[in-house]
Amino acid sequence: MAQHDEPYGRSRRGSLAGRLLMSVALAATGIGLSPAAAHADTWRTATGSAWGQTQSSASAAAQASARNALASLATQLGEVCTNVTSSATLVYVVPSGGGYQFNGTATGLCAPAPPPPSYTVPRTATARGEGSTPGTAQQNGAAGARAAILAAGGDCTGYQTTGVTNVYTTPTGSWYIYDVTVSALCVH
Repeated sequence: MAQHDEPYGRSRRGSLAGRLLMSVALAATGIGLSPAAAHADTWRTATGSAWGQTQSSASAAAQASARNALASLATQLGEVCTNVTSSATLVYVVPSGGGYQFNGTATGLCAPAPPPPSYTVPRTATARGEGSTPGTAQQNGAAGARAAILAAGGDCTGYQTTGVTNVYTTPTGSWYIYDVTVSALCVH
């Protein structure tokens, strides 16, 4: 049988190979540009310098300056750095021996900062508090209610006392019992 060529001299086998190659190239490009690849951990380095009257104080100040520069860079990029190490190198000694200049370098593994918690779950708890004054009894009840909210799990904010009920007061007024209700918004 005779082989039939497509226009411009391309064979069907070559056309299939070209389409397959194009598909592989597009898939590789998609993987390279995916959000997961864009948010991988990255080693970052920053530098700083400082003067000091002693070598140890100048070295420590230069390393602190470099760490601050790395933290600032990470903040600008929306990242948080861990495993940060720093070092310092002597640059200059004042001829009279009255000072030292060091350059510092800080390196850390930086990654996108985790999203802040979302406080969307309302929680309420009531606890009984006792004490020798009404204020003490109410504070004890509120502390118990807050503890009960946290015991349910999750991080909470915006605690508010939403109810206080006098349960019992001794006839002499030496002891008070209150039920205290506290509300808050929690993560989960």
